[in-house]
Amino acid sequence: MITSVDHIHIHASDPRATIRFYESCLGAEHLGSIPSGEGGQNHGVLLGGQLLVISEFPPGMTPMEPPEAGDGALRSGFGVAHFGVQTTDLDAVLARLREVGVRAHAEPRRTGSVRFAYVTAPDGVVIELVELHLPAHLARLLPLVNGVNRAIHLTRRTLAKQLFK
Repeated sequence: MITSVDHIHIHASDPRATIRFYESCLGAEHLGSIPSGEGGQNHGVLLGGQLLVISEFPPGMTPMEPPEAGDGALRSGFGVAHFGVQTTDLDAVLARLREVGVRAHAEPRRTGSVRFAYVTAPDGVVIELVELHLPAHLARLLPLVNGVNRAIHLTRRTLAKQLFK
């Protein structure tokens, strides 16, 4: 039985620069590093309660220039189109990203209760920034959901800090 998504692993041509991006632009926390199976380091980064593992490319795997990004995904590739993160202030996050030269694939737009925009992070990783605008009957549940998410974040942080010493 699957209980949760454990982590997202990102190979980076410059892991330190990639970690700085997630920390400075998206508020992630670098928790530490552990040896990888290939002799390098796996860096644990907590982003909104989700564990990212960032490492250099393993021996024998060559980083390539990522293909051009379309709206929401790279124009060519396979598998994962993007991963989404939720924010309470999409405009502020986009402004912070623009300050460091990151552009949205398109201007933010809204579909139903979701306002969103896509950006490309280092190493060609496409991220969807999501801001919820729920109807009143669902908006009342947000404090409960946010409390649960905060508890998950703190629990994952405590556990991951022990793992990534």
